Amino acid sequence: MQWIGPLLSFGGSIIVAVVTAALTVRLALKRFYAEKLWERKIAAYAAIIESLHHVRNHADTNLTFSMRGRDLPKEGEQQLIDKLEGAMAELRKQLDIGDFILSDDAVTAMNQFMIDLGASTTTTAWQTHLTLKLAAVDSCLTAMRHIARRDLRLA
Repeated sequence: MQWIGPLLSFGGSIIVAVVTAALTVRLALKRFYAEKLWERKIAAYAAIIESLHHVRNHADTNLTFSMRGRDLPKEGEQQLIDKLEGAMAELRKQLDIGDFILSDDAVTAMNQFMIDLGASTTTTAWQTHLTLKLAAVDSCLTAMRHIARRDLRLA
């Protein structure tokens, strides 16, 4: 009969240990998944901002050469085109991933960028097109930097 007290005490200790271990594992997994999501978000925002940079660089370089009445060297032009194509593919991919990783505001900003970019193609004047393209990129870059800081809680 004297062993019932210590047995109950031992059983209670086991129950507390199991519950504590389960709770600790659950909290650790929750933190792990939150950190992984944060890493995915930062990678997505970095890819978007880098891609917008390449789109901007293409438009800015072409506008600079056009305003000076000069043609881009063929090698330089091809490099810009290759980076532009890669950047646009990355932007479309990130837009397709959308609110799975990005905030609703980021998706809205990217959709607006695509609309503004499409509007820049309605003109036949090259310099006007490039100016509109630059305005679309600059607007989206400004918005995405702000949205990324807020979404990643960096600001």
